[in-house]
Order: sequence, then C-alpha cells, then structure tokens
Amino acid sequence: MVNYLSYTAGSNKGSVQQGDIFNNVFGMPQTNNADAKYTSSAVVEALTAGTGAQSIAWTPVVKGAFKDANGDVVGDMEIIHADNSTPTKVFFKDTDSKLYTDAAYTTQYTVVAGDKAKYFYDNVVIPQNDLPILNAEIKGIALQAKARRIAVFYSQMAAFQAKTDYGFNMEDEMAKQAVGQLAYEVDTEVVLTLDETAGAADSALTWSKTLPVGVSKMEHYEGFSEIIEIARAIIYNRTKRFAPNYMIIAADVLPVLTFISGFTAAPAGQVNGPYFAGTLNALKVFVSPALESGKFLIGVNGNDGMSSVAVYAPYLPICPTQLLGFADGSMSSGFSTLYDIEVLNKDLIIAGKVTD
Repeated sequence: MVNYLSYTAGSNKGSVQQGDIFNNVFGMPQTNNADAKYTSSAVVEALTAGTGAQSIAWTPVVKGAFKDANGDVVGDMEIIHADNSTPTKVFFKDTDSKLYTDAAYTTQYTVVAGDKAKYFYDNVVIPQNDLPILNAEIKGIALQAKARRIAVFYSQMAAFQAKTDYGFNMEDEMAKQAVGQLAYEVDTEVVLTLDETAGAADSALTWSKTLPVGVSKMEHYEGFSEIIEIARAIIYNRTKRFAPNYMIIAADVLPVLTFISGFTAAPAGQVNGPYFAGTLNALKVFVSPALESGKFLIGVNGNDGMSSVAVYAPYLPICPTQLLGFADGSMSSGFSTLYDIEVLNKDLIIAGKVTD
C-alpha cells in the first residue's frame, strides 16, 4: 500500500462542500474553492423559492454590507439570479429569517428557483456559530506485486575452456548479464509507463530544429530552453504546488541540449541502455532507448514516495538461486524479481516533441 494524507473541507460553505479536497501529496486542487473564500466572511449559497423563511447557514449576517456609489446602504444581501440578470439587493430580518426589499421590512422579496444569496457573516464576534473546518483523511493505493524471471544455462566444459583459454569467468559474466537484462526490462517498463501516462506531445511543447532565416544554430537551439519553462509552468498550473525535476529524452534530442548554456553534461562512462546524461537548469536528464525519436518527457519525482508521477515498488529485489551442476555437466541458475509500477498522479508529467 501507498498511504497518503488528503486534507478536505469539513463544512459546507458557498461552493465548497464537505469532502472537497484542498491539498494532498498529488497537488493543491482547492476543489470548488477557486474564489479562495472558504475561510473568509464572504458566502454565496442557494435560497429556497418563495417568501418563506430562509435557512441561512452562516450567521450573524453583516447588516448594511452593500452600498451604492454614494455610500448609502442598499441591502444586507445581493441576490444572484439564475439567468445572470442584474443582481437584486435585499434586507435580511433576523427575527423571521425572511428577505425584504426595504430596510423597514415591509415588502417581502419572492425568491425564484435558482436564486443565490451573496452576503457576509460576522467571523470576528465570539462565540462563533460555525467555523470552516479542515479535515485530514488517510487514503491508500494498493500495489500488486508481479514477477519477472530469467535463467542461465551453460556447459561446465565451456566454462572451463573460457576460463583457461580466454580468462573469461562464465559464471560471473552470465549472472551479470541476467541481472542486467531484468534491470533493463524493468527500467523500460517504467519509461513506457511514464510515456503512456504523459500521452501525446503537447502542442505547446512541439519544437522544430529547422533554423529560422538569419538565426544561427547556437541561438536557435538555445531557444529550446523556453520549451522547458513552458512545461514547468504547465505542471505548476495543474497542481498549484509542484515544479518538474527530471527529463527523459530520446537519444536524438541530446544534441539540442548540448547547445543550451544551462546544460551540464555528466562525466562520460560506459553506456548500457538508458543512462544519466547531465542536468539542464536543475532538471536531471536521462536518455532512454524506449522513447520514440524526438520525444521527451518532463516530470516530477518527489523524495517521499508519493509526490511523483508513478511509484516503482520492488517487493523482491533481483535474487539468484544457487548455481546447480548436473551429471551431464550442464550448469544452471535462475534470477527472479517481484515488483509493481503504479501511476499516482498523471498531472505531474507532460510530453513534448522535437521535429526536424
């Protein structure tokens, strides 16, 4: 299980309903709280049609909250009509909880179905009749382990000849290759999962290598850094909380990055499949053969195991069986791993494309 905390609304206030999410490890969605008025004195709530008493949720209602251009009081509440016509100012009478069109409470206002009241309640006076409540809920995502297995099989005589004639330790090298194959395939599955989660390249992140007239290759390729910043802004706007910290690219995207002043290449080393290529303005850049030509992914990988696009959860690390020798001289050993890869938050990754 991957367990996480989700902070939700405990009160119904305005557009916010109990259970609406304010914040969790996946972002800060502020569900139904786009106007950021949950903790304020401002309230907008639905009314009951007719001239009867209204069940005003948040009291005491501030009197004379609405004034005209001259500063004269014109109402305690503003009626927002369902047809978006000009709002009507009304007065609220505490003793009968009814709405009136005048301050003397002589003419009642008839509420039409769909009308909403906009008003302010006194959130300073104590004791408070009610308070906006913040709740914490523990939720979980289930992970189901799956297996990968591979075996090595070779001749004892061949191993002896390889060691004697060529200095080649077949047992060690076959084990390395078996472990490497499992690791490569798991890594590829992770990248393909991220690729599928990101989906097609975003139109805002499609960039052409073709040089504009009068622009040098250095200047044009340097401009690719703007694409990175656009991706950063998209992910932040989705979550209101996160900025990307890694980038996975196809091999043919790397030459573009080398022209950007913010790119620092990693020390050259032996490459076997995917590898770490360097950093680009605080983004770790990885090259993967699993991505199609020209494609790149930009995403978030937090250090808490939850604030990430996906989680890779090894249950059984790659583990070998004992090497067995049989009567005919055959040698065999098996390698297995149990793990799961589960998408946590698709909003934390986005795809782009470099074209020719």
